[in-house]
Amino acid sequence: MSQLHVKEDQQVRVLVVDDEISIVNSITDALESQGYEVEPFVDPENAYKHLPERRYDLALIDINMPLMDGEVLAREFIRQNRESEVVVITGLPDEKKIDSFLKQGFTHFIFKPFNRSQLIYAVYAAMHFQRMRKSLAAATVGAKGSELVGISSSVRRLREEISMIAKMDLPVLIMGESGTGKEIVAKEIHKFSDRVNNYFQPINCAVLGSLADSELFGHAKGSFTGSVANAVGHVGAAEGGTLFLDEVGELSFDVQAKLLRFLDNGEYMRVGESRLRHADVRVVAATNRDLEQMCREGLFREDLFYRLSGGILKTKPLSNRKEDIMPLIYHFLSQFGTMQDKTFEITPEAAERLVDNPWPGNVRQLKQTLSTISQFAIHNRILLKDVVRVIGGEQYSRHQKFKEAKQQAVEDFEREYLLRTLQLGQGNLKKALELSGMHKKNFYTKINKLGLLLKDFRQQDAEKK
Repeated sequence: MSQLHVKEDQQVRVLVVDDEISIVNSITDALESQGYEVEPFVDPENAYKHLPERRYDLALIDINMPLMDGEVLAREFIRQNRESEVVVITGLPDEKKIDSFLKQGFTHFIFKPFNRSQLIYAVYAAMHFQRMRKSLAAATVGAKGSELVGISSSVRRLREEISMIAKMDLPVLIMGESGTGKEIVAKEIHKFSDRVNNYFQPINCAVLGSLADSELFGHAKGSFTGSVANAVGHVGAAEGGTLFLDEVGELSFDVQAKLLRFLDNGEYMRVGESRLRHADVRVVAATNRDLEQMCREGLFREDLFYRLSGGILKTKPLSNRKEDIMPLIYHFLSQFGTMQDKTFEITPEAAERLVDNPWPGNVRQLKQTLSTISQFAIHNRILLKDVVRVIGGEQYSRHQKFKEAKQQAVEDFEREYLLRTLQLGQGNLKKALELSGMHKKNFYTKINKLGLLLKDFRQQDAEKK
């Protein structure tokens, strides 16, 4: 078996703890032959004392040791090394003991007696999961400077559309379900436009009610009861910048007419004034309603709809882009951790339950749910039971059939292998084919199936030039 160089800049450091010296020696020899840096211990108490002194990528820990329970040592190891993995070693499979480990998020096991190949594959599987988790976390921001989180083709396409439309200075209409990040898209348009140094002024039209005219365009002192001072309104406040009108379909017909005039020539009047004013403002609008249908029903001005549609962007619901859920989970847990000065971790079973959830409220619902779940996390580690407590469902994930598990393992391997090949080849097809030894047609078929693009791996080099 070839060596598994998981990191290029340094060796993978592995902690091995077992009270049988022969087991420790065989594990050490096998892993060192594969290029790992191994620190072996036969005394678990001594290993426990050394944990604060070093950082490890992986630990192999025996369950049953006379001086210390392996579960205690494993918990402390994860507390000290939150991004690392644990492979649990056991000679007597005890269902209750294994269940206890599973409930705490330890999912990698190897059973005595094991041979050299079984050991190496168990370690590779644990490190493979760690690499996948870290690659997903790194993918939370898929384009330089973008706050749109995700790795799906729809998110990549949306980033490209934003980069093109941002510089055009046209009105933009963003359409999509509630909670799909329409305001984030609007902010991205502003950030990549020439107006970035001026205000981004957001307003939710659904809450304006009868004061919509005054809130948008401002009013003169004394123009109506309660107007004790002049007000510039959101249009005036956004001078030189971007005005974001969320839920634009909620505006009344009268206000729609005034908004249309403003879009046509930048002119407007404050409530209670007869003086014509002018503002240089870009309008970005958003809606979760079908404006075309509203036009047919006479509920929205057709001319305003076409005027707002200088550019149309559409956000997809989370149910249509499941591959973005894991990057979003890591993104939000990182946010919560920064705010609370903590580092949150999540077990594979807990993450799987979250990915399987339908999320009718989309990204907004996912973020709120994760915020609640994180409050239950003991030692900042989110377990399946924490997820079930908040969103319901089964306590334990369904055990896959052999065929399903094999197919999933193959898909995981292919994604990991092709990602690594494209990274090493820096997006160069000829180099990637040489590295992989694959036929061009087979290589293209597989990367297309996984939604991987050669150009995505050339970006880093292009930015350096």
